[in-house]
Amino acid sequence: MSCTVDHLMDKCKQALKEDWQYVYGAKGTVLSKAQIDALRNMYGSNCVWWSDSNKAGHKCCDCSGLITTATGVMRGSAQYKSTALECYPISQRKANMRGWAVWMKGHIGVYDGNGGYYAMDGSARNMVHYPLSKNKFTHIIKLCDVDYGNGVSTNKAPAAIASGGSYNAIVNFMYSVRTEDGRILPEVTNLNDYAGIRGKRIMDIAIRCDKGSLWYQVHILGGDWLPKVSGCDWDDPENGFAGDNKVIDTVRVYYKTPKEMIQTQGYQQAQYRSSQINLGYGNWQYDDETGNGQNGFTGSFGTAIDRFQLF
Repeated sequence: MSCTVDHLMDKCKQALKEDWQYVYGAKGTVLSKAQIDALRNMYGSNCVWWSDSNKAGHKCCDCSGLITTATGVMRGSAQYKSTALECYPISQRKANMRGWAVWMKGHIGVYDGNGGYYAMDGSARNMVHYPLSKNKFTHIIKLCDVDYGNGVSTNKAPAAIASGGSYNAIVNFMYSVRTEDGRILPEVTNLNDYAGIRGKRIMDIAIRCDKGSLWYQVHILGGDWLPKVSGCDWDDPENGFAGDNKVIDTVRVYYKTPKEMIQTQGYQQAQYRSSQINLGYGNWQYDDETGNGQNGFTGSFGTAIDRFQLF
C-alpha cells in the first residue's frame, strides 16, 4: 500500500511522541551501543558523535530515515531532491503543501502545512516539531514516494545512503583547490560537494575550520613534501595554502581538537580522501594515522589527484 500524506504525518508525530534519537546512518530501529559504535567507525565521529553512544536502547534514525520509515523506500536527502516531482524555493511554500519535504544541503524534514516542520534535526536536537525559522531550509519538494492524491511514482530505489552528515557535523571544514589551468574553485563545506574537477590536476589546496585548528601539507608530484601550513588565504603564499603552483599527488591533514570540545564531545579527526585523476576515490584517511589500511595521507606518490573531500 502506498504512503499517503496522513501516514507520513502520523509517522512524524509518532517519532516525536516516542522521542526518537538522531544517529547518523540509522533508519528507525532500536540500536545497541555496538551498532552505534559501528556506525561511528563507518562514518567518523564528526557525523556519529561520541555522545550518541548514550542513545543505545532507543529507537534511532537520521533525517532521511524518518521519511523512509513511512514510505519503505530508502533514499538520502540529495536523492529525495533529485527525484522530486516538484521543487520550489522555500519562500513559495503553501498550506496545501502539507506532507511535502523541506530541504537544504545535507538535511531534510517534513512540512506541516502551517509554517513548521518535523525532522530528525541532528544529534543535539533529535526529533523535533519546530517553526521553519529554527532552521535554514532552502527548498520545498514534492516527494515521489508519497501519494498526494494521484498515486506514487516511485521507481527502483537506490541503495540506502546516510543523510545529514554535513548538517550534523560538530566541526565544519571549508576547503578549495587551484587546478592546473590556474582557476581557484569555489569553497566547499564538508561533504556538500567536492573540491576539484574530474580530469583537471590539482596544484594547490586551502583549508580552514570553524572550531579548533588544523595543519595540512601536500606532496609535489615527482618531488617532496612541502612545509605544513595552518592558514587559509589565497593571497598568502607563505601560510595561506599548501602548494607551490605545481601538480600534487598526496595531501595530509591533521585536526587539533580544542580542550572544551574534548570534554563534551571527545576528540575529533579530519576525515578526508582524494581521487587519482579520472579514477574513483581512495579510502578515507583519518588525520595522519597509519595502520589498518591507512598510510598517513590521501593519494599515491607518482599519480596526480583531481578531486578532494574533507569532513
